[in-house]
Amino acid sequence: MILLVEDDVAIGSAIHQGLTARGFPIHWLRRGADLLDQAAGGAVSVVILDLGLPDGDGLDLCRALRAAGHRMPVLMLTARGTLDDRLEGFEAGTDDYLPKPFAFAELVARITVLARRAEELPPALIHFGSLSVDRAKGQIIRHDTALTMEPKAHAVLLQLAIQRGALIPRQRLIDTVWGKESSISDNTLDVTISILRRRLSQLAPEFTVRAVKGHGVQLVCDLIP
Repeated sequence: MILLVEDDVAIGSAIHQGLTARGFPIHWLRRGADLLDQAAGGAVSVVILDLGLPDGDGLDLCRALRAAGHRMPVLMLTARGTLDDRLEGFEAGTDDYLPKPFAFAELVARITVLARRAEELPPALIHFGSLSVDRAKGQIIRHDTALTMEPKAHAVLLQLAIQRGALIPRQRLIDTVWGKESSISDNTLDVTISILRRRLSQLAPEFTVRAVKGHGVQLVCDLIP
């Protein structure tokens, strides 16, 4: 669904009717205050956000959207079209920027690209057995409780859970968790995995970490055949 946030009745009506006629499901909000509640309901693929709203600034709303963990593409509509304005918009988390006035065909083309990009995004929550991974917040949740442990062990578990049982090469795991410029040894990874195994035995005993020589490391769930 396309979520349109636009207080100007003429512009909002034209966009709503035009996109509906082209087969886009769209919901139109006149107030920025309703944006986060609507986004939290899910099923929003793209947000078309007016910069100048009577009850809030579009940039602040975009920042709030990103801070809440929402990753859907945002297209900003505005009468301000300078380079500085566009850069400020991108820094706030917008994905595209369309100055007013604009050709409707260009809006359709940009929305089509953003909607395609939204389809390629991985799900906000990744589920593996009893674990749910919130990539945006960096949380690993089991039975409604966020798992807490040593930071590096948590970072390793996060990467393994995202892969849902697939093997991760050791060097890739090191590069992701410690950074490509780090000079840590394999022994550091082994120590971190040992810590992680011990914590999993306490917090999520159905899981363990398996090292496959010559191939990599994987998270294994005993409850998944």
